[in-house]
Amino acid sequence: MDNWRQNNQRRFVLDNGSYQIRYGNDVQKHKQLNLVAHLKKTGQMIYDFDSLFDESQVMTYYKPHVRGVLVDFDKQINIWDKFLNPKLLKDCSITYPLQPFTPDQVVNKLFDVMFEYYNVDAFCPINAQKMLYYNVLAKEGVPRKQFTYIIDSSHSATYLVPIFDGEIMYSGLRRIDIGGRLLTNQLKDNISFKQFDLKNYFLLSSKIKEILCFVSLNYFQDMKKPKNHFRKYYILPDFEIRREGYAVDLLNVGFLDEKLILDKERMTIPEILFRPTEIGLAQKGPTETFFDSLSTIHKDLQGYFAENIYLSGGNSFFSSFYDRLYNEIRQNSSIDWNVNLTHLDDIDSVFQGSLHFNRSSEFQNASFTKAEYQEKGFDNIKQYII
Repeated sequence: MDNWRQNNQRRFVLDNGSYQIRYGNDVQKHKQLNLVAHLKKTGQMIYDFDSLFDESQVMTYYKPHVRGVLVDFDKQINIWDKFLNPKLLKDCSITYPLQPFTPDQVVNKLFDVMFEYYNVDAFCPINAQKMLYYNVLAKEGVPRKQFTYIIDSSHSATYLVPIFDGEIMYSGLRRIDIGGRLLTNQLKDNISFKQFDLKNYFLLSSKIKEILCFVSLNYFQDMKKPKNHFRKYYILPDFEIRREGYAVDLLNVGFLDEKLILDKERMTIPEILFRPTEIGLAQKGPTETFFDSLSTIHKDLQGYFAENIYLSGGNSFFSSFYDRLYNEIRQNSSIDWNVNLTHLDDIDSVFQGSLHFNRSSEFQNASFTKAEYQEKGFDNIKQYII
């Protein structure tokens, strides 16, 4: 029988990010936002991907994830049903990248949903940063790397993960509770307080953040610069003529469209990633956390990890994020370390790494069949989850 063991095209990846879902295999790919919307005017729940972008209507957005952990399976299944078909998954496997510290109860529920509802034959929950490691191997054309350090700053949190010879060193694994969602909410609240009420426009606020915000290379000096030094305008969408919003440096004479003015907010919002104390969070930034993580590793090996740092995640695409992080790590490192930071500049790096993992010799041993789960139960197999 042609199934996932013999046919790679029956090995699917479900990268169920807290902001965006990526699903597919070597020959097909589906991508959509991982949220649903509630129309305030009619009370209707919106699951359709295209309708989520209709910002002419006031919506309240709901996400199945809370702080990066899947907690609302009912909403999640309603979203998955748009592209997952139990009839087509009978002889298939699904690889599911998981963020560190996901509770056992959530993983157990995932097994139940995948085997009992979607009827898959095999399920493989695996660490998301390890999938980034597989993406590194594919990009560099090597079968294995002895020293790898992943810094993954995504929607819900930022993870710092040392990997030795393909295995995660859990003593050095760290999480910073700051990601793109927090930054978007900060910008949204800032604009709503000073200019326009964007409290019900999360996607618009996220778009403004991605277009206009940047990381300062010298924050305290930049903050001393005169007002309007960093000023840019964002022209709000016009829903009557269905024109999307856009950014400009200068306005034409007689300009009448509604606009936002952003000045130092453009850098104070991303600065939260590097200095969480800016908003009262008692956490360290990525540079301090990196060295705290390395302190758990033998001092003779620390420099080797510093030579193989890989940066990933949506926040890493902020202008100058890479430069700021590299400069800070280099300045605080031992003089004899050859610090090397590589940006995995593919926004789908976890998904791509998972596809490479699915082709690897390790895949079958890391997967759990439906029969195995029904026979042994979650408590007896969770110790083997990578």
